[in-house]
Amino acid sequence: MSIQTMVSSQAHDVSLSMSMFAFGALGLLLSYEWLAGRYKDGKKTKEDWAMAGLALGFLAVVQRPVLTFIVFFIMTFLFPSFNGGLQGFEQQYFWAGLLVYILIDEYLHGRAHLFAHSRKPKNKILERIQAFYKIAHRPHHQIGGNDGKGELTTTHTYVEHWGWWLILPNYWFGLICLYLGFYEWFFWGTLIKAVWGMHVHTNWGWSYDLILLNHKHEVIRKIMWGLCHVIVFPNMHHHHHSRSANSARNMCNVLAIYDWLLWDSLTIEKQRPKIYGWRQTDKEEFSPLHRYFNTDLDRR
Repeated sequence: MSIQTMVSSQAHDVSLSMSMFAFGALGLLLSYEWLAGRYKDGKKTKEDWAMAGLALGFLAVVQRPVLTFIVFFIMTFLFPSFNGGLQGFEQQYFWAGLLVYILIDEYLHGRAHLFAHSRKPKNKILERIQAFYKIAHRPHHQIGGNDGKGELTTTHTYVEHWGWWLILPNYWFGLICLYLGFYEWFFWGTLIKAVWGMHVHTNWGWSYDLILLNHKHEVIRKIMWGLCHVIVFPNMHHHHHSRSANSARNMCNVLAIYDWLLWDSLTIEKQRPKIYGWRQTDKEEFSPLHRYFNTDLDRR
């Protein structure tokens, strides 16, 4: 059974269109960072660029096609009559369904992310599973070198280990929805998350949320403080990438409600991070290939 026989032309076109729009947004944000001089003075190293190319290239050519095949193969085997069969629900419940899609996607992403940042489980099987999550997520926190000059940029949205995209439950969820025929929900839900995720990784300098959180008018400061409990803004996610205790906070990219209400992992700062990125071994600092392909589960 080939992927062409499982993935309908409509599902393929929706997925491709979403990817093209997301790639266009990435290009615009990259242009902004370049024009604003965000890549100078060691803020982005040649290793950062290499990791971005490696991760984006493998995501497009390997992980996404492989995961699509796996999900569609399993769904075709278990539910062959449901391939595109639930498309009609979108017309009746578009807005409610889109909200539910984003809520589920964000929860699954945030919960897996939290698992990768949590303490070692006592259960030995869970400990080994978590070990892979940790090593698969580690490159996402390796920014610049150990000199502390590196800063978060938009390409880092997609910088991960080769295994990360294959074990993220929200990726599985999105492709299951695509199989079932929820094309519009998949397109808009995934695109909104992708664009907002890139926006919170972008190096804005003194970002708009910091301006509002430090505004001279108290009402504006309080409104922004309240919004930060619902939506993730750039400085919140930048602190997740800091070399500080805040790197274990703010697990979601779009919605802050889970960090606030469920996991007690929300943090709101009124200054930019002082230093970005975790400390790296010599191999990690100077070898993007080592970062990307490392499978030593005892070094994470």
